[in-house]
Amino acid sequence: MERVVIVGAGLYGLIAAKTYLQLVRAYESTAKSTEIAEIPACFTEDIDDSPTAPAESCLLVIDSASDIGGTWAEERLYPNLLSQNSYGLYEFSDLPLSDVVPEEHAGDTQNQFIAGWKINRYLHAWVEKWQLKKHIRLNWTVDDISRLETKEWKLNISVSTSPRRRITIICDKLVLATGLTSVPNMPSTKGSSMADNPAPVIHAKDVGEWAREHLGYQPLKAPDSEAVSIPAKDSPYPQLRSVAIYGGAKSSFDLVHFFATLHRNDSKLHLKSTQENPVQVHWIIRDRGVGPAWMVPPMSTLPNGNTVASDKAASSRLLTHLTPCCYKAPKRLSLGPSGGLHWEGSWLVWLFHGNPLGRWWIRWLWRSIDKGLEEIAQYGSDPKMEKLRPERSVVSCASGIGIANQGDLWETIRLPHVNVHRSVITDIETIREKTTDSSTKAAVHLADSSCIDEVDLVIHATGYKPIVPIQFEPASLRLELGLSALVDLGASIHENGEIAAETPERINGPLESTISDRIQHWEDLDQRSEVMVRRTLNATRCALPDRSPPSWAESHKLVPYRLFRRMVVPELVAQGDRSFATLGVILSSTIAVVAEVQALWVAAFLTGGARLHCGH
Repeated sequence: MERVVIVGAGLYGLIAAKTYLQLVRAYESTAKSTEIAEIPACFTEDIDDSPTAPAESCLLVIDSASDIGGTWAEERLYPNLLSQNSYGLYEFSDLPLSDVVPEEHAGDTQNQFIAGWKINRYLHAWVEKWQLKKHIRLNWTVDDISRLETKEWKLNISVSTSPRRRITIICDKLVLATGLTSVPNMPSTKGSSMADNPAPVIHAKDVGEWAREHLGYQPLKAPDSEAVSIPAKDSPYPQLRSVAIYGGAKSSFDLVHFFATLHRNDSKLHLKSTQENPVQVHWIIRDRGVGPAWMVPPMSTLPNGNTVASDKAASSRLLTHLTPCCYKAPKRLSLGPSGGLHWEGSWLVWLFHGNPLGRWWIRWLWRSIDKGLEEIAQYGSDPKMEKLRPERSVVSCASGIGIANQGDLWETIRLPHVNVHRSVITDIETIREKTTDSSTKAAVHLADSSCIDEVDLVIHATGYKPIVPIQFEPASLRLELGLSALVDLGASIHENGEIAAETPERINGPLESTISDRIQHWEDLDQRSEVMVRRTLNATRCALPDRSPPSWAESHKLVPYRLFRRMVVPELVAQGDRSFATLGVILSSTIAVVAEVQALWVAAFLTGGARLHCGH
C-alpha cells in the first residue's frame, strides 16, 4: 500500500485525508483498528522488511500546531473572531454545522456568522465521525523535505511534545495543505528591545494567546454552559489603556472593534477580566500600497428582493456573470482548427459584456455598489472616516473585501477613542514604566514624524505570506514543485561580507541554469498574459490596478505558485509522476465547498483516477 503524508490539519488537510481513505476503501475494511502506531512501520526506511500494511495505517496528517483546524485551531481563536460565512456555507456536505452547534436566532445579524469556537467544535466532531484522530500527529513540525533517488519523499520532523525529538519518515505520496495563512507577515521595523522584557508587539495570529494571558479569555464553551459571568472589580488582570493596530485588512477591522468595545465587558466574549475605561485605539494604515479594505454590510438584497447574508449573495452564480473576467467569452462565431466556423462562448456573457449597452450597464452597476457601500460607511462624515475610504472600486481593488459582521462596526469606529493614522511605522521603541509591576510599553514612531506614546500593545494585522513554511533540500526543489518563493538571482551579501542565510521562503542565487530558464519562461508567459487580460478588461473599462511586489519581498523577486488547477505540477504530470499535490492555494469565499472539491480531485489524481492534459 502506498504511504501518504498530508502536511496540514486544517480544513483542507482534514477533508483530503477522509476523501483519500474513502477512495482506497479503507472504511470498508473489516479489520479496522482504533489506534495505529505513532510512527507506523511503513513510514520508516525499513519498509521492504515490514509486512504489507493496511490502507488505514499508511496515511498520516501532520501539523505543527497543538490543535486541528488551522485558522480555527484553539490556540488561534480570539474573543470576537467570526467567520465571514453564515450557516450552510462553512460545513462539509456529510455533516451540517447545525447538527453540531445549533444556529442562534436572536434577531442580531451578527448571529448569521459563525463564531470561531463553533467551527473548531464542528471540526472536532467531524474528525470523530470519520475516525481521523488516529491519523493526525499534532506538534509535529516539518523542518525540511527532500526527494530520494527512488522518487520517495523524505521528511525530517521535529516533535515538540515530550520527549522532544527529531524523526525522519519516508512516503510515496506527499500532499501539502498548509494553505495561505501559515506564515505571518511581520513588518520589518526598527525597534529597541530589552532581552528580558521586549516591546509588546504581536501578530494578529497571536491575539488569542495574548487574550488568554492578559484578559482571561476562555475560547471554548462547554456544551451546556452559560456565558462567562463578569468577575468582580478586583480582577487580577491589568487595565489596558492604549493599543496600536497596524494594517487595513479585514482582521484590523475586527481588532479595532474588539478593543474599542472592550470596556462594555460583553459576557459573550468569555473574558474573566473587566475593563473600566475605554481603550485608546490607534489604527495605523499605510499611506501607500493597496489601502484599507472594502467592508460590505452583513445582509444583502438579491435581485428577486430576498434579503440574505452577504456571503450567500456573493456565492450566487449570477455574480460570476456580473464580474468582468478574461476567462469568459461572449457568444460569437469563431474559426476552428479545421478552418470551419463554429459558435463559442455564452449568450449571457454577451448580454452583459459583449456589447456597448451591456458594458455600460455593468459599469453603472458597480458604481452604484461603490456608492451604496460608501453611504453605509459614511466616509465623508468626518476626516477620520475619510482616511478609511478605499482607493479603487470594489470590482477592481487590490485590497481585500470583507463583511462587516459586527453589526455596529462603523458606529464603533466613529467613537472618539478610536484614532486613525495614515502613515508607516518606522520604529517601535520599548519603554519600561517605573511602576510596581515594571510593565513594558512601546512608543510607536511614524513616518510623518508623529509618535504614539505609552502603547500597551502593538498588533500587526498585516496578513500572511503565501509561502509554504518548510525548507526544501535542495532549495531549488521548492521551485521545481511550483511553490511560491523569494529568489535572489545573485548572492545576497550583508555588510559584513557574509552571504544572507536562506529562510524557508528565500532562495539565494546563483541558481542552476535549468531553474533560471524556467523562471524566465514563466515570466514571458506572465507578460503575454497580462497584456491579454488588460486588453480584455480595458474593453469593459474595468482597469486593473498596477500592483507592486509586497513590502515583505524586499530586494528578492517573488515567484508565485506555478500549479495546474492550483493543485499539481505540470512538469511532474508530463512525466507521469502523481506523487505530489497541494491544497488550499486559493482565495475563495466558499472555502468548505472548494476544499471538498479539491480533496476529491487530488485523491483521484494520486490514485490514478484522473486523466490530465495540462498542455490544453
